[in-house]
Amino acid sequence: MDCTQCREAVSARLDGEESPIDSRAVDAHLATCPACNQFSDDAARVTTLARCAPATPAPDISMKVMSTVHELGTVLEVLTDLDRHSTACATAMMAHNTTDMLSATRAALDCADIAAAAHRVLSRDTATDTGVLKAILQAAATAADRCAAECGQHAVHHSHCRVHSETARHAAQVCRAQLHHITG
Repeated sequence: MDCTQCREAVSARLDGEESPIDSRAVDAHLATCPACNQFSDDAARVTTLARCAPATPAPDISMKVMSTVHELGTVLEVLTDLDRHSTACATAMMAHNTTDMLSATRAALDCADIAAAAHRVLSRDTATDTGVLKAILQAAATAADRCAAECGQHAVHHSHCRVHSETARHAAQVCRAQLHHITG
């Protein structure tokens, strides 16, 4: 066995891999070759350090990312209102049990789900990708626009649609305003 074969076998052994070379032959070579024995000791030390070394902590960028959402408390409050009014309006429309409100009911249910998801994403205290922040705010604004239009058609006859339409219109404006403050 030559030194290259021995060192490859030692490296495989340290990594927990199988080696085509018999371990007794490797041990015999290590006993007679000071250079390979030193390599074995050094490799074992490096392997131990690599496996036991603490990970370097990643910088906490959560405050930086969350500060990109201007007036976060206001946004979260608007999303909570949008979720609540969307759910209430959808429930009231389902009670009417008419097909002319089916599209508005679906829009309200979608809007409630999107507003709730946006609230959860924005309220996390861990770093969030700015692309995700933009996408969820855009989705909330789009869903709110649809609700404002759909429920706006029924606002004269149903107070829940009037309230929902106004809440949705305001939420769309707030979400779009936040999109201009997010950088990155």
